[in-house]
Amino acid sequence: MKKILFVTILLFSINAVNAQKKSLDESVYDKWMTVEKFVISDDAGWTFTEYKNFTDKSVLDIKIKKVPFRVSIKGGSGVQLFNNQMSAFFYKKDTLYTIQRKTGKIDSIGIYKNPETKDDSPYLTFKKGKTLFIRGTDMTRTDSVGLVAKSMFITHERIAVLQNENGRSSLIVMDLKGKNGYKADTVYRTDKYIADFSGSKSGNSLVFFQSKDTLFNDTETVLLDLKSKEYKILTLNKDLLPANMEFNVKKGITFSSSDKYLKFDISPWKPKEAKSKVKAKAPKNAYEFELWRWNDTLLPIQKDNSTKVFENSQRCSFYPESGQFVRLTQGYGVFLQPDDNSPYGFEFNDKPYMYNSSWEDPTPKDLHCVNALTGERKLLIKGFFGAFALSPSTPQIFTYNPIEEGWYVTDLNTMNKTLISSKLPYPVKEQDFDKPQPAGAYGQAGMTLDMKYFIVYDQFDVWALPVSGVGEPFCITNGFGRRNNIRFKVLKLTERGEKTIGVDLKSEILLEAVNKNNMNSGFYKVKSGNDPVKLIENEYKYSFVKQLGKDKYIIKRESFKEAPDYWLTNKNFQLSERLTDMNDQLKDYKVGDSKVIRWNDKTGMQQAGVLYTPEGYDSTKKYPVIVYFYETMSQNAFVFYPPAPTTSTINPVMFVSRGYVVFMPDITYEIGWPGKSCVNTVIDGTRHLINTGIADPEKIGVEGHSWGGYQVAFLITQTDLFTCACSEAAVANMTSAYTGIRAGAGKPRMFMYESSQSRIGGTLWDKQENYIKNSPVFYLDKVTTPLLSRHSDGDEAVPYSQGIELFLGLKRLGKEVWMFNYKGDGHNIKKREIAVDWSRRMDEYFDYYLMDKQKPKWMN
Repeated sequence: MKKILFVTILLFSINAVNAQKKSLDESVYDKWMTVEKFVISDDAGWTFTEYKNFTDKSVLDIKIKKVPFRVSIKGGSGVQLFNNQMSAFFYKKDTLYTIQRKTGKIDSIGIYKNPETKDDSPYLTFKKGKTLFIRGTDMTRTDSVGLVAKSMFITHERIAVLQNENGRSSLIVMDLKGKNGYKADTVYRTDKYIADFSGSKSGNSLVFFQSKDTLFNDTETVLLDLKSKEYKILTLNKDLLPANMEFNVKKGITFSSSDKYLKFDISPWKPKEAKSKVKAKAPKNAYEFELWRWNDTLLPIQKDNSTKVFENSQRCSFYPESGQFVRLTQGYGVFLQPDDNSPYGFEFNDKPYMYNSSWEDPTPKDLHCVNALTGERKLLIKGFFGAFALSPSTPQIFTYNPIEEGWYVTDLNTMNKTLISSKLPYPVKEQDFDKPQPAGAYGQAGMTLDMKYFIVYDQFDVWALPVSGVGEPFCITNGFGRRNNIRFKVLKLTERGEKTIGVDLKSEILLEAVNKNNMNSGFYKVKSGNDPVKLIENEYKYSFVKQLGKDKYIIKRESFKEAPDYWLTNKNFQLSERLTDMNDQLKDYKVGDSKVIRWNDKTGMQQAGVLYTPEGYDSTKKYPVIVYFYETMSQNAFVFYPPAPTTSTINPVMFVSRGYVVFMPDITYEIGWPGKSCVNTVIDGTRHLINTGIADPEKIGVEGHSWGGYQVAFLITQTDLFTCACSEAAVANMTSAYTGIRAGAGKPRMFMYESSQSRIGGTLWDKQENYIKNSPVFYLDKVTTPLLSRHSDGDEAVPYSQGIELFLGLKRLGKEVWMFNYKGDGHNIKKREIAVDWSRRMDEYFDYYLMDKQKPKWMN
């Protein structure tokens, strides 16, 4: 009897606590703070947390353990440590402040801009207009220098300053450590114009471009020795450049990390003239036109949105000692180097494939290998579109071929290419990939420390592949991932300032883990070839942030009901200290919970989704349900959603807090039939909620945005299961959307259907039946579900005309439909006021149909 009484009292107490909590509503939007920036000292003794709300109001929270000291500064932001982490600066609105770790003393500097320092420097510079101010952390004096165009720290106690005055340029080096003030030394003066300069890593040299005027038609390159004040005008001038090319002065010139050579860009030459302040008037009868030609590589609208496609800067280097000029790129596009001392670089050229890019995705690229010492180029792979990894210290590149589904290594000295993944017992390609293009790889973790193995992933485990191609691969995680349905990835660690070179197979390896059974996440450790050992794994999403020393880590933890906080852990990931405090904001509000659920569809295939339930969920009660989907959602089971208005999709925490159940199923797609795939998965999943007593069958709504919006529009043409529906930025007619334009990028939409998200897998003429049978507009006469739509006329992804087709079709058929066009707004909502308004409309709409609330006036 006493036990029964105790349980009754306990349940009453829990219900009483829940009853005192409030539902989240729009009054929370402007109050809720998220962590915008988190800074911590290497010994974890000093932390700065910048919180920001929906209206960009900020609070900077500062903690010093040893003093002890804690202060919260409204309007604080932009914190940066310096002086070997014994000092920091930050802003409060427009005013610059410094703070000292030993004492917690805060000093107001004033309204200044562009604060600069070095990690190990006790000095801080800042500007007002063209005047540069210098102050030491002892705060005893502030010196200044005027007419400053640029300044930079060249060592922790010396700065270089560029002055431009009356057609003359001067470079000054200031020694900051003098007891009687800062010693200024003019190291270079010229009647020519200097726009910028850079310092060597040693701090002994400066390099810069100079010209007779600001147009830089006669650019000279000057190398200045700061010790002797001697300078050298290098042979690096326009005569050394390829024809019709010029220096990209805006990007400047810099030293390599070894100081052995100089780095700069060149661009196609353009005539330059001084800018006129008088705007030219167009002739009275002027008119404009653009010509679209069938054989143009880019359409006019693409040229407007991609002005740099044919005029990319080209990376070059110059060796001052030898006078050698090296052209590293041809301006095709992306250029990559493991580091700037690597003997090889790589340039990707997509120009030969741009014509087909309107309907091909991804766009192939020719991969060129460039000798960084000579500029010699070799075509490594033609039409490449897979994954790749660069070796940090050996002349090798690793590439994944999606067609052949394998990893290759190429020796850059001999250009010999070897398949190294053929002996793996399991595929390295993504098994669940469902778009009409070759599947990508699960990924890689680079080379081992001894450079003998290349680390790759299969669906679950971590494998070491012999780089030589000789010998057997071995499973670092011993098949534990596959046996337990856990996905592992290598966690690479570096102490502050050190580079990650490779995975050390002789030491314990840390792993990030996601349990695919329930989407729990955590961290494991493994001795290569043994079963991994669990350090932490539970119903949270964990994100690794950084390593502190050799035995401390910073991680971030969150769940649907716990806002993300930063935590300090030991080397075994045991939580030792919560470093931020986001969750105090939730204590007065009902939040809810989340879990992954599974069911079998009508074909017998197991499906999955996330179920979000209200706080105090009663399994004997049926709930109003909102179903939301896009593609796969279960990976977000433990993601926290800040209380905020929607900018594109429903915010589950806002609905769950008010008593809804929210269901987010994963969609399993069949190529060619995305509409039917959605119908099969969503209907079976929703009926599972009905059959298990979770959902009130008369109170089920459905919502989706963009690709999800299209699926909602199609779904309600195939079923009357839903009480109401909401579709945002949806495609209504694939036959017309196929030849539409994505206005934001100026790119035709054909690739979406032939090889990407819309999953038709062919042209409108090859698969005309698929385009028609997957288009909601042809079945709108079957709709019985009321529809709320948002499609704004500034949509840069899905043409506004698609929203009109959907609305007018339903209107003509006498169906209940409401469409919001927020004039000028985009695919995702851009303005705060619109986000708040649309969130309110969705709340009112769903509450009317699913909560029996009063019908909003705008629906009458």
